[in-house]
Amino acid sequence: MQNQNVALITGSSSGIGYETSLLLAKSGFHTYASMRNLEKSKSIAEIANKEKLPLEIIQLDVNDDRSVK
Repeated sequence: MQNQNVALITGSSSGIGYETSLLLAKSGFHTYASMRNLEKSKSIAEIANKEKLPLEIIQLDVNDDRSVK
């Protein structure tokens, strides 16, 4: 079985987190693109679906212990 690189990126709804998530997914990383507000995920989801990227969008607020668990 081949090992797959995995990345967890925070702040993926915009800016550096958005671009980093896409770059890593395009580079073959199984990427978890996290954001506090999933309503802001439409753009990154459309790109991931169109390009068939290994990217999953998850809700995560690093300031909320319940969210992190």
